[in-house]
Amino acid sequence: MNQLNIDGKTESLCIFGNPVAHSKSPLMHNALFEALGINAVYIPHGPTPENLAQAIEGFRALKYRGANVTIPFKTPVMELVDELSDISRFTESVNTLYWKDGIVGGTLCGTTTDPYGCIHNLEEFGVQPENTSVALLGNGGAAKAIAYTLVERNNQLTIVCRAREKGQVLAQVLNKAFKGKAPAVQVATFDEFAKVSPGIKLIINATSVGMTPKVDESPLADRDLTPGQVVCDIVYTPLKTKLLQLAESKGCKIVTGEGMLVHQGIESFRKWFPDETKDKTNDELAAIMRKGMQG
Repeated sequence: MNQLNIDGKTESLCIFGNPVAHSKSPLMHNALFEALGINAVYIPHGPTPENLAQAIEGFRALKYRGANVTIPFKTPVMELVDELSDISRFTESVNTLYWKDGIVGGTLCGTTTDPYGCIHNLEEFGVQPENTSVALLGNGGAAKAIAYTLVERNNQLTIVCRAREKGQVLAQVLNKAFKGKAPAVQVATFDEFAKVSPGIKLIINATSVGMTPKVDESPLADRDLTPGQVVCDIVYTPLKTKLLQLAESKGCKIVTGEGMLVHQGIESFRKWFPDETKDKTNDELAAIMRKGMQG
């Protein structure tokens, strides 16, 4: 466990989520503070959905240095910031709060580092998510961000969701944004996926299904998986979700969500502390974060 020295100059950062007790973000970021000699502390906050606005008011009033945002606040928090990045505006999702030009208490900005975390995680496992067939499970905030990046990399993307209408809305927006520059995005429901699955090389779960405490749930069944596929889950608690257990037993290569957490965390940390991290590589920062998560 990190030994934090709290004094009158200690800056505060946090993660907003509900539930949030499972989050490993405090371990990761506090490990970086200790290793880089930064006088700051990162703590979890779990406001109820109806109290999110008050929580952000408190964040502003207490002049927190920055924050991460997780389920179920990634979309509603958009209305509570002063400025949004282009990708957050497109995806309707925010996972990082930071102050413009580093002026704490000034213009509060929102962006998402989720897609970068997902892509870098796959690459770390030796998977190149480019020019291939990908099924993305879900159409929420994280899914939209990841979908944008996947289409940008010329993948043949199929969005898999419960309600076809919601998937079609996302597909239409993506097809309009990348018209003529990438293959058209397709849509399938979970009930239809077993028929579509054999043509898919990479499956990414961008839903919260299977996350602690509902560890016995999986967005896909055994029949939906084909041997040789790569199956990635952005859920990281538990590390090996029910989906990944099923995939492994079916002969699929699995990619856990821990690396996504680490790499999106690095992108967030660089927003909060650009000067302190400018001479550090992602590999160096990732090593420190992983050590911190081990306790």
